[in-house]
Amino acid sequence: MFIRSTVLQQQFNKMGKMETGSVALPAIIRSGAGGPESLKMGSMPQAKQHITSGQMHRGHMPPLTSAQQALTGTINSSMQAVQAVQASLDELDALPPLGTDAASQAWRKNKMDESKHEIHSQVDAITAGTASMVNLTAGDPAETDYTAVGCAVTTISSNLTEMSKGVKLLAALMEDEGGNGQQLLGAAKNLASAVSDMLKTAQPSSTEPRQNLLQAAGNVGQASGELLQHIGESDADQHFQDMLMQLAKAVANAAAALVLKAKNVAQKTEDSAQQNRVIAAATQCALSTSQLVACTRVVAPTISSPVCQEQLIEAGKLVAKSVEGCVEASHGATSDEQLLKQVGVAATGVTQALNELLQHIRQYASGGQPIGRHGEATDRILDVTDNIFSSMGDAGEMVRQARILAQATSDLVNAIKADAEGESDLENSRKLLSAAKLLADATARMVEAAKGAAANPDSEEQQQKLREAAEGLRMATNAAAQNAIKKRLVNKLENAAKQAAAAATQTIAAAQHAASSNKNPAAQQQLVQSCKVVADQIPQLVQGLRSSQAQPDSPSAQLALIGASQNFLQPGAKMVTAAKATVPTISDQASAMQLSQCAKNLANALAELRTAAQKAQEACGPLEIDNALTMVRGLERDMQEAKASATEGKLRPLPGETLEKCSQDLGSSTKAVSSAIAQLLSEATQGNENYTGMAARDVAQALRSLASAARGVAANTEDPHARNAMLDCAGDVMDKSASLIEETKRAIAKPGDPDSQQRLAQVAKAVSQALNRSVNCLPGQRDVDNAIRTVGEASKKLLSDKFPASGRSFQEAQANLNEAAAGLNQSANELVQASRGTTQDLAKASGKFGQDFNHFLQAGVDMAGQSQSKEDQTQVVTNLKTISMSSSKLLLAAKALSTDPNSPNLKNQLAAAARAVTDSINQLITMCTQQAPGQKECDNALRELETVGGLLENPTEAVNDMGYFDCIDSVMENSKVLGEAMAGISHNAKNSNLPEFGDSVSSASKALCGLTEAAAQGAYLVGVSDPNSHAGQKGLVDPSQFARAKQSIQMACQNLVDPACTQSQVLSAATIVAKHTSALCNACRLASSKTSNPVAKRQFVQSAKEVANSTANLVKSIKALDGAFNQENRQKCKEATGPLIEAVDNLTAFASNPEFASVP
Repeated sequence: MFIRSTVLQQQFNKMGKMETGSVALPAIIRSGAGGPESLKMGSMPQAKQHITSGQMHRGHMPPLTSAQQALTGTINSSMQAVQAVQASLDELDALPPLGTDAASQAWRKNKMDESKHEIHSQVDAITAGTASMVNLTAGDPAETDYTAVGCAVTTISSNLTEMSKGVKLLAALMEDEGGNGQQLLGAAKNLASAVSDMLKTAQPSSTEPRQNLLQAAGNVGQASGELLQHIGESDADQHFQDMLMQLAKAVANAAAALVLKAKNVAQKTEDSAQQNRVIAAATQCALSTSQLVACTRVVAPTISSPVCQEQLIEAGKLVAKSVEGCVEASHGATSDEQLLKQVGVAATGVTQALNELLQHIRQYASGGQPIGRHGEATDRILDVTDNIFSSMGDAGEMVRQARILAQATSDLVNAIKADAEGESDLENSRKLLSAAKLLADATARMVEAAKGAAANPDSEEQQQKLREAAEGLRMATNAAAQNAIKKRLVNKLENAAKQAAAAATQTIAAAQHAASSNKNPAAQQQLVQSCKVVADQIPQLVQGLRSSQAQPDSPSAQLALIGASQNFLQPGAKMVTAAKATVPTISDQASAMQLSQCAKNLANALAELRTAAQKAQEACGPLEIDNALTMVRGLERDMQEAKASATEGKLRPLPGETLEKCSQDLGSSTKAVSSAIAQLLSEATQGNENYTGMAARDVAQALRSLASAARGVAANTEDPHARNAMLDCAGDVMDKSASLIEETKRAIAKPGDPDSQQRLAQVAKAVSQALNRSVNCLPGQRDVDNAIRTVGEASKKLLSDKFPASGRSFQEAQANLNEAAAGLNQSANELVQASRGTTQDLAKASGKFGQDFNHFLQAGVDMAGQSQSKEDQTQVVTNLKTISMSSSKLLLAAKALSTDPNSPNLKNQLAAAARAVTDSINQLITMCTQQAPGQKECDNALRELETVGGLLENPTEAVNDMGYFDCIDSVMENSKVLGEAMAGISHNAKNSNLPEFGDSVSSASKALCGLTEAAAQGAYLVGVSDPNSHAGQKGLVDPSQFARAKQSIQMACQNLVDPACTQSQVLSAATIVAKHTSALCNACRLASSKTSNPVAKRQFVQSAKEVANSTANLVKSIKALDGAFNQENRQKCKEATGPLIEAVDNLTAFASNPEFASVP
């Protein structure tokens, strides 16, 4: 009996490494050919033949490789993510109640624009990933890059997950405005379903034909297009997309013709091997063209995306490669010239059709529309003049280029004249005709120079004349076509901004997806932090882009886009660096490749954005100051509208706005405004219009943040009086700032005018005072100010010369003072805790502190009245004044921390102020109470320990400058002292050695305080070294260093002008000034070298120069005073301290910008 079995299935079997596996294959049970048969004994049945056709049994397929298994795992996890997306799209996002004022309406519009941008960029990534899967799986499975396929799958699923969030928010906003958000959710579900179907067909173990994958990919493209139509974000018009599909089908038709010609070759070939080769090449050609059509269907809705264009071009390359293979196989199979000619003609047809398709794509990539006669002529003029410059020495080539140049300028002149005739504004028409005349005159001069060069080809002088004439023509072109050039530069910037925002969005999605497979938490945390900063910047970039597109002729919108682009560059570059550093730590290869590709795309997009922003800045820069003034006046009107809405009861906080957040934002934006104003004053003094314009823009942007924060505070404040005060003060800041910018415009025209400088300083001071008033309107701040006033009013009692006895006994006064001291010390500690909490906590604690201080001071005054001698009374009053000063500093530190809780070292300054209050209370108690021996020391120790106890609650910041091993040494040393002191306490108490007992208690308290500080610092250092801790970022400058230097310089200058200052003290003060100003100048030099912001770089250098020059003048006057210690030289020295203090103040204000600060 013979059984014949023929199995037909596409296989790609190649030699490779040995793989371990089972050779046993499952049996195939099939029905008999003729149904059931009867069994006959004694005879053999006839031979049977049975042909079975269909798909091969899965058990007979080759086993999956490790790369295929990894891809299977990636696809399975991605399908789970897609299922989660489908489930999440059942409901809209819940929107909080919104007001009807301008800010609420702007929030709605901006959120819709941002959501649309994010959805669009994510759909771009999904379609590009789909096309990539189609291209990557086209060839031999043994040669397929499964990691790249996994990267494409990961890109699709991660962007789909992020897209669903934006869809839910946008759908909710559409419903809120009367639209149909449910239809949008349905479109998103359709896309998720299409992605799910495609992933199923892409499984390495799938036995479905490849056509199913191409069909599924096409469905993804169709669903993507429908989703974009729902949000009004279709990339191109329908005509463009139809033409794209027609061109792709034209390639397919041309390829079909080539396949027929190749089959003719195969039929005439007798060699079966060559015949099979031709057939295989023709089949591959047909497959690659069908794949091109599928890719076109996928990316057509998102063709504006460079990554989508790249995938379509890649599919085109595969077609070109298959055409080459078909031609090569035909040449190897036959020598019939007629057949080969037919194949060649057909191959040329495919190539031409393919080139037309690629040209269509490139046209859209360059902007989608022709650049117009202005643009074409201007480009040609600029290019040809470059050619003339580079052809110096070759007179013939220079003359040839000059002819082309003459024609281009003639076209431009005619275009400008046509514009002038169609211009309704006579003034604009006159300007256009004047520009055309200048251009025509420059062209005439260039033609004459060209004639001279043609007549004297060996004359270097004539060539130089032609070059100069071409340069003059180039300048005239730039002047004539300035508006057209500016418009094109802005269009390029818009495109670059769009691509940068999209690349950043996709990088963030890749970073979030990679988190689960990142083995280095510290690197991941740094990446997450940089992503957060960029995510905060993307909305501003999108808003600038949309505004510029909606108002193409608005200088304000263009400058806003330029500013947003420039602000985006630095955080974007940091995210690229963090992403590249994170890639090696990601264990999942597909996720690592996705993040790497996204970081590369973002880096390229940022490079384009940087170039485009710089060119647009050069074209639009002179309008910066006017635009800043317009923006600030607009913010002033916004504050007035917000107040009107508040009066009507319609002012509502925007989503995410809380009282605490807005209060902190107001505090940090106040610092940013102060820093920007210092920068503006410096640039205005020097008279540089370009840099002054940039500084004015920075002021306006900082004021916009302040206005937003002020509105948020008002919306979260229930008290009508406090709410109106906040908005009034913010409006006053805008008004004063607008006056400052107007004064700056006048000062630029007179760079060295002393009157202008004086007016500038006065207006800047008014802005500073208005800023302080707005900060004082914050909840909690008012209560702290009230407490400070309470301390000041109560302390006026200490100015009296007489302190009469209250009538109480000494023991009663002493007990009252001890009780009041305990209450004030406890209130100080509560104030420290409250400054890190809510504004309500701060208000309550500061009010209590003021009351307790009043009680304590009254008890102190009573004790002063009990003093037996005038000297003792004076000492008590002096100690009370010290306590009053320490209390005021404590309140000021609490106030500063509450407005800027993330500011470096403010927490430590607050803790130091609280300890100073405790120490001054202890000094008073020690001096003026008579208690049992040792009791005062015990009370003092309790107060000291109560003050430092808070250090151990949450050691998230450095307490001092000690390193870890210094902390260990300090703990060991203090532990030793503490042990000895505790033993002394026990021993002296038993033996009634009461003075020694008091000393031991004091030693134990100091040792325990030192041990606590060292332990807290050590705990902080252990925490920051833990891989799971949030990595801090070193700032451009150390604000605390600047603050310390400023304080030391001010104190030294005060000593210099003190009439009682001796000659040695003068020299000592001079040394202190020189030391700290030198440190400040070095810090400025380092900061200038590190920053990429050109305005900040220049400002640091200029500030250092001002500090250095004023220091040199002061040192000169000090030397004169040292040589002749008289009143005249002392007065000169006093006058020289003023400019130094002012320069240091300005530098400190500029350095306090939160942008430069460290992130703990």
